[in-house]
Amino acid sequence: MAGSSAASGGDEDRQSSIDARNSKFWDELCGSQLAQHLGVTDSSPASLKKFDDWYMNFYPYLDRHVPPSEMKGKKVLEVGLGYGTMSQRMAMAGAEYRGLDIAAGPVAMVNQRMTQMGLNGKAVQGSMLQCPFADGEFDWVVAIGCFHHTGNLQRALDEAYRVLKPGGRAMVMVYYAYSYRRWVFERGTTMRHFLADKFGINRKPSLSSESDRERAHYDASATGVAAPETAFTSASEMRRMTRQWSSCEVHRENIGEEWIFKTWPRDKAIRRAGPFLGLDIYCALQK
Repeated sequence: MAGSSAASGGDEDRQSSIDARNSKFWDELCGSQLAQHLGVTDSSPASLKKFDDWYMNFYPYLDRHVPPSEMKGKKVLEVGLGYGTMSQRMAMAGAEYRGLDIAAGPVAMVNQRMTQMGLNGKAVQGSMLQCPFADGEFDWVVAIGCFHHTGNLQRALDEAYRVLKPGGRAMVMVYYAYSYRRWVFERGTTMRHFLADKFGINRKPSLSSESDRERAHYDASATGVAAPETAFTSASEMRRMTRQWSSCEVHRENIGEEWIFKTWPRDKAIRRAGPFLGLDIYCALQK
């Protein structure tokens, strides 16, 4: 029992460290480098519209997976807020919106959007691993590119399940373990993951074992520092982790601008390669 208690304490210390580093790292809004590239230097409605228009054009499939039109009058929790593009779209569609982020910066951005647009919504700072909302409170949970950074993907999914009403829906995007990017640039790690996932051979790489270089391919600060924690997940792993849900549908999306895809128009790459080799998987879950 003493050994178990020590192990539990070690897990808690590790998670506390991840939470602290995530809070600091994500205080720089996800999308800050894009905003700088676009010349967006403030958070006025005109500047944010410029950012949002580019963002939705670059990720044209988002409205299909996160349909604001289906959220009117629904209680929606968004986890991981970034620049608040989807936050504003859901609130403008009539959702009873709540946002949650471990970092202060995204919370402030979303609350400013809500205030200056006169929208019914509010964001709070906190961890999804101890989600500060009641059981069965929401009709929707939306987490685009967040849960894989928490350090405990299973716990984040379980908390999403807890706060949803019976029959409630969740859309969770996580990074795909077997995307072309991982096979091309991190072949050894990806193969170990594949053998563990599909055949139970050895153990898959731990959540923290991916290299700084690989994590920086996906998320990096303005100074080039990689996100502190990133998990890569397969469709089969997502289905195993969501067995208690009534359904789980998985779709691959998104293509980068490296390898052969640097010569392809983005719309062509998304349409032809995204469903097979995509960087991300979108998991439509129902409680």
